[in-house]
Amino acid sequence: MKKNILLLINGFGVEQVDSVDIYSKELMPNMDMLTSTGIFGTVSSNELDYKDGYRKFSIGIGESLTYSIVNNDISNEGYKKNQMLNYLYNDLNQTNAKLHVICYFDSETTIYHLTTFLKEAISKTKSKIFIHLILTQKRLSDYRVIEKCINSINYEFGDNVKIGFVSGENNTKNLLPMKDIVKMLVTESGERWKDTNKKIDVLYSGKTLPIDARTFSLNSDFALSDNDSIFFFNYDTLDVTPYTKELIEQKYKPINLSTIKFYSLFQVGCQNAKIPFIYNYGVSSTYALNSLKSINAKCLIMDKKDNFGYINYYMTGLRNTNDVDLKYMPTDNDFIYDPDTLVNTIASSPQELIIVNYEINTCKIIDDIKNRLSKIDQVIGKVYEYASNNNCGLFISSLYGFEKEMYNSRHEVKKVNFSTRVPVVIADKSISKTEYSFVESSVYDLSNTIFWNINHNFKNTGLLKKKSSLMSIFYKKPKQGGK
Repeated sequence: MKKNILLLINGFGVEQVDSVDIYSKELMPNMDMLTSTGIFGTVSSNELDYKDGYRKFSIGIGESLTYSIVNNDISNEGYKKNQMLNYLYNDLNQTNAKLHVICYFDSETTIYHLTTFLKEAISKTKSKIFIHLILTQKRLSDYRVIEKCINSINYEFGDNVKIGFVSGENNTKNLLPMKDIVKMLVTESGERWKDTNKKIDVLYSGKTLPIDARTFSLNSDFALSDNDSIFFFNYDTLDVTPYTKELIEQKYKPINLSTIKFYSLFQVGCQNAKIPFIYNYGVSSTYALNSLKSINAKCLIMDKKDNFGYINYYMTGLRNTNDVDLKYMPTDNDFIYDPDTLVNTIASSPQELIIVNYEINTCKIIDDIKNRLSKIDQVIGKVYEYASNNNCGLFISSLYGFEKEMYNSRHEVKKVNFSTRVPVVIADKSISKTEYSFVESSVYDLSNTIFWNINHNFKNTGLLKKKSSLMSIFYKKPKQGGK
């Protein structure tokens, strides 16, 4: 076995035709050199954030297993007999209180699942039902789907079900926007819109990504009251403590919180209450840590501390468990941008796989992206030198790209479009371009390639295909350069 290093420049991708030019040989000379001397290719990646990226990297699926669980339950109509749902309906009938569904809106599939449940709820209870949408989408083009789904809900349910507030998911992660969400839920005060289409047009023309949309409401009469029920309609791990904490601390309106019932679609974390849930998470049998264990290898991941929870969740096969073979090192002090410090850390780490996470999609302006890529390129040069001198494998890639409009230093708005495809560089003395060719695949195959390079007893070579001896004779060196 040998040590392998994976440098992830998350958010970095192959620039699309409508993107402003950022990458260049001058900006990243070490990266450019390795695209010529090492094995270079690109892989498809429709992911747009860490969660989706690590799920694809570790498990190889583009959609949460939780979607399959709900799909199967709907197809066999098991949800109609679900004890927790029937308990909820009975409780609503006894109290005549409102049901608030806080729905994490990912796609049309989300709305299909939600409306299926709501049709059953309407047949079993007369309570008012309000849907509060938390937008998770990360492309402006997703507003077309959002608008279509909202109009579909309004058309299909009429007065039986109303949409209350709508908010971007990023508002749930910061204190002040979270206060605005709870204030809207409790008092209905805040930005109001009756014309859904007009509001969507404003958000789209303002270049506000759905996930960043400020909280607004589309209807009234949804204010939280005693005996109401809150149902978190979630598919991924979710900590709802910020909701419950803010409800406890809010001073807008007196509410007897002991009478408020909480439920969730899948298990959620909450420090203030134990929340019953309908489904258990699906556990994957194929995942990164399991593959590493099959070759007796261990892994160290360097990243911001806030990212450890969901990275661990996907790396361990959708489990919230700690494993001695998977270690984490926080990088909040940015030591990974110091080449010498990072190389010394890598050299002193006993793990066979070391993953170093960078990201560029959180940069505020285009020039910040360039500055960060330049710093990362200096790191690449030093790490490549270490890997070459110590017979280590070096992989450079990204788990996802991103697409959004940003200002440059001249205050001009330009589109940065790194979506769809991401680069992969393989720099290893034992992997020659005369012997191996690059195979079209995904970031899941990237992980398998690394496992194989750690220990050839791992049979999946992923991105690499052994050339025949005849092909090696006629192999021609490609032209220099490339993105």
